[in-house]
Amino acid sequence: MRRLLTLLLLTLSLVLLATVYKIPVKAGEVEVPIVIKMSDLLSLVPEDFDADWSALHVVSGNAHVPFQIDDADGNGRISAGDYLVFLLKDQGEIVIPDADENIEVPKFEPKFDTTKTDDGWTITSKDGSLKLRANKHGLAQVIAFKGVEKLLLDEIGIARVSGWPESTYWVDGKLGNHHEETTGSFRIVSVNVFKPGPVAVGIHAHLKSERFHGLNQILLVYVFANGDILVNNTFKFESYADMMKLQTMVTRPLVPAFDDALHILPVFRRLVWADQLNITPLEYWKMRNAIIYVDETPYIAFPATSSMKPLWWGATYIFASMERWRTNYSPNAKIGVAQILPFVPVVHADYKKWLDSDTWVYESLEFRDGIFKWMPGEFDAYESTRGIYSMKVEDMPNRYKFGDSVSHLRLLSLYSAPNIESAVKWIETKSASFRSVKVGE
Repeated sequence: MRRLLTLLLLTLSLVLLATVYKIPVKAGEVEVPIVIKMSDLLSLVPEDFDADWSALHVVSGNAHVPFQIDDADGNGRISAGDYLVFLLKDQGEIVIPDADENIEVPKFEPKFDTTKTDDGWTITSKDGSLKLRANKHGLAQVIAFKGVEKLLLDEIGIARVSGWPESTYWVDGKLGNHHEETTGSFRIVSVNVFKPGPVAVGIHAHLKSERFHGLNQILLVYVFANGDILVNNTFKFESYADMMKLQTMVTRPLVPAFDDALHILPVFRRLVWADQLNITPLEYWKMRNAIIYVDETPYIAFPATSSMKPLWWGATYIFASMERWRTNYSPNAKIGVAQILPFVPVVHADYKKWLDSDTWVYESLEFRDGIFKWMPGEFDAYESTRGIYSMKVEDMPNRYKFGDSVSHLRLLSLYSAPNIESAVKWIETKSASFRSVKVGE
């Protein structure tokens, strides 16, 4: 009996020694980028599990998935501030062995080369299909994709902010002077292009506004060899701020490189101009001959450089609901760039609450996401929107305090497609896969 008990204990010890902890990861039909901060990964692992982080690997089915762990904090070891990065479709697992295991982690070759230049960095995929430049602020531009050598996407992750940096609103109700700026005028705290890995190359920038005291921009951009660009832009406030704009943007998506470029997106759930005319957004765009159908589903489609006769103001659209994706696509070049959201934001029934949240703007060849608080007199010129928002300027800003943060996670995908229908179908599949991502569930 004692011998049997000894054997059982020995067997149990061997089982424990062979333990690995597996974290499930789910995506969708096509591969999408997964970027996980190691501190978030650590929170998914039991405290009493003695993990060997250097032996971490990723599997899907019976195959190893190329991955990388980027030393974002520069301390030379795997730690909480680093990032685990890989591409995945369908399902996979992050496998973390016990510290007593002797597991050899598979090695994969880097997919990119990076070169430091006088004004930034050049980033080129090993196969030459993708080339970017990044400036000293960490803002990247795509200058070649699949044999097309043109400026295809610019200033990835640039911020546009405006507001009242001299506001003493809570003291005397005064706002002071208004100011507007973009990332290019921010002070560079730090910029780092990570060592290229077998999946992607990352760009991390910490920038700070000199005019809006305490306003920080933390920009993390990952460029993947498949044409995906994951943008995580975070605004952090270290003091009180009255803001009228707080937007993440990309500029010149495929235009003016191709004069046949079309702007395509799902029909808005809400558009102020349609509400003011007491019609649906679908009817608004039908009036402009800007509706196409793919698989019997309507989509907005119009020349990317056209203003499309807005009801008022100069933007092609503004005060519009954020939808699951939007794209510029060139039928002649048969390439496009899509912007995809990780989730579809709620359109609040309370109109003011919706206007206080992030909305979409397409203006000046820019995809703009975020708050836009300049409420024009046209709101009160139409009965359906009259009185829904105060026209007093001092009531308009979004007000932030110390410790507040606002994050915008966006997937930009460069793709090729033979026609508009194929482009729309591909983006729908891609966006559904991106919104399907779940880690540890």
